[in-house]
Amino acid sequence: MLCFCYCDTMKVYDAIISRRSIRRFQQKPIDLEILKKCVNAGRLAPSAANLQPLEYCIVIDKTLCAQLFEALHWAAYIQPKWIPKETERPTAYIVVLVKDTQNPYYERDVGFATENNVLAAEGEGLGSCILCKIERVKIQDICHIPLTLAVDSVIALGYKAETSVVEDLKDSVKYWRDEQDTLHVPKRKLDDIIHINKFQ
Repeated sequence: MLCFCYCDTMKVYDAIISRRSIRRFQQKPIDLEILKKCVNAGRLAPSAANLQPLEYCIVIDKTLCAQLFEALHWAAYIQPKWIPKETERPTAYIVVLVKDTQNPYYERDVGFATENNVLAAEGEGLGSCILCKIERVKIQDICHIPLTLAVDSVIALGYKAETSVVEDLKDSVKYWRDEQDTLHVPKRKLDDIIHINKFQ
């Protein structure tokens, strides 16, 4: 007997629409089971040839989180140079690891998986930010990651302490903060990127 599971498409779409990169967090701990759920969402993402080259390191220890924070670079568009204050830092991280960088499609797998990670986080009421400008050697050392695994990226997580809104892209792709500290993120309009049946 076949059993089909139907997800609530409106809830999935709502999570996609509401998810923005968040860089300021409440200092409230995240339950480990929620973080495992986020990793599981990545585990079930599409994988080229089903090779599944990714592994994950969840970091929740306060001392390790503080060390890991020093290996991350934040919000390059915001000037002068900005990083979250100590009272705004992520309370957990997921370090995304690759066991086979010779796999020509592993970066595609990372993209699929990390999107699932952050959408699952959004569904749990968490803010997230995928960071790629990171100090990989330092992270490898902090988390005792064996050299058989490559550090690809880090997902910063926590309960949201800022608001981020989408703006229609006009002159620049650079995100910015207004006087109320709301983050504004320019995105291309749907009508500017969609083509029906043929390119017009």
